Amino acid sequence: MDRPFLQKAREFAIQSHGEQKYGVYPYEIHLGNVVSVLLRFGVVPDSERNVNLIAAAWLHDVLEDTPVTYKEIEEAFNPQVAQIVFAVTDEPGATRKERKEKTYVKLAENPSGVIVKLADRIANVEFSLVHGNIDLVTMYHKEQPGFEAAVQAALHTPLYNALLDYLKQCYTLYMQ
Repeated sequence: MDRPFLQKAREFAIQSHGEQKYGVYPYEIHLGNVVSVLLRFGVVPDSERNVNLIAAAWLHDVLEDTPVTYKEIEEAFNPQVAQIVFAVTDEPGATRKERKEKTYVKLAENPSGVIVKLADRIANVEFSLVHGNIDLVTMYHKEQPGFEAAVQAALHTPLYNALLDYLKQCYTLYMQ
């Protein structure tokens, strides 16, 4: 395991997000929740791929929400982490739907990005369910078919299937 690398990713992300909040909580809560989802699904830092996935989970919102650039992530970490973070970063668009559709196109080309995005979505849905924000859960649920259609060809690995199945279970529990 590359503990210093992952600690660097965590600290870089927390510092980059600064005073940004996730609801009323420090943004670190959301980032840690995304990492936690990966860990729960067996993504442990026992390989270069998994270390990159965990680092990218810490960093997944840095390009979207902070002044940090792709080049800075690539230089501080590695090209693979930068590519994952770029893949999950929303593209510009006039509406949320337009931003997501554009983002899904590039996301489908990065299987590791799909994994981080699923972990991010699970963390968002779980947090919303725990905190009673049903409007957000409903929004994510409505977006799910478009997300799946866009990335379905990207990969069908046991990890992808497990994350997707769990996310669908979250929606099913909410819908009952």
